[in-house]
Amino acid sequence: MKEVVVVTGPGSIGQAIARRVGAGRHVVLADLREENAQAAAKVLGDAGFDVSTTTVDIASRESVRALVAMAVGKGDVTRLVHAAGVSPSQASPAAILQVDLYGTAVVLEEFGRVIAVGGSGGRRLVAVRPPAARVDAAREQGARADTGRRIA
Repeated sequence: MKEVVVVTGPGSIGQAIARRVGAGRHVVLADLREENAQAAAKVLGDAGFDVSTTTVDIASRESVRALVAMAVGKGDVTRLVHAAGVSPSQASPAAILQVDLYGTAVVLEEFGRVIAVGGSGGRRLVAVRPPAARVDAAREQGARADTGRRIA
């Protein structure tokens, strides 16, 4: 199955990171505004990246869950680049808290449930499965857990 990189907020920073980690992987670009995602897809697609786009409102758990489902449908999500957010020049304090605090928590929580073993992501945080879920996933795959010991 193909590895998938999910980029929320594919502006300049999101695109720069996608270029570094997206080679050989499918890149899902998600933005609140479809035209932003499409513009980023054109740039990355012209550079040879395999991309798809969707919209997402990171302050909406349902919207984030739809993004997760779409990404999982493309392959194994191994990387999350969470570059979406708003600044004081763009939004009110309430909106900043809703998007940058709550939205980030939702994105990390929802992708933490599906990110592939060994995958990572975040925005100053690492989104990984809880230890018990990693062990269960490793056992299913007959792989080694974080300890390096074979799981029976």
